Amino acid sequence: MNSLLQDIRYALRQLRKSPAFTLTVIVTLALGIGANAAVFTLFDQVLLRMLPVERPKELVRFHWSGDFSGSASSFGGSTNDFFSYPMYKDLRDHNQVFESMLAADKTGVGVSWHNEAERKDAEVVSGNYFQVLGLKPATGRLLTQQDDTAKGANPVVVLSYDYWKTRFAASSDVVGQVVLINGHSFTILGVPPHN
Repeated sequence: MNSLLQDIRYALRQLRKSPAFTLTVIVTLALGIGANAAVFTLFDQVLLRMLPVERPKELVRFHWSGDFSGSASSFGGSTNDFFSYPMYKDLRDHNQVFESMLAADKTGVGVSWHNEAERKDAEVVSGNYFQVLGLKPATGRLLTQQDDTAKGANPVVVLSYDYWKTRFAASSDVVGQVVLINGHSFTILGVPPHN
């Protein structure tokens, strides 16, 4: 123990003698610790935390493994992650393994509200999307299976929580309002919970 204390005192004296070296050591340690903290935070957020849904351990993502799955490059995904809507419906209707199935596809859209237009990322989802994930609305209501099948129904949209907060100031008055998406009128149904 005595030897360890002597070594520490010697190291501190050496560091005091050369301040430039000491500063380099401190900055190097700080950068190393900061980089490690950032990597582990990202690892925790992406890989370790469960999705903010009702039963995250029961979720399965389908992946095509056939020889040819068509071209999905225009849809923004890899060809192995793309299924057509009729294929989804066929899988859903003939499914005997899973409790339920949903469909979702990311896309870019032009959104216009009160003559202010902007480009945003969006997700086109099946009517049972929120039910399968077990999500309840923060305001208004979410899509239902009937929204997929209602004949002559107006197109509807569910705003993301963050978009609702930033663009609409988290106002519940937006429910029932009409927003233009790619030049078409959509009625705002509601907002899912914050994740």
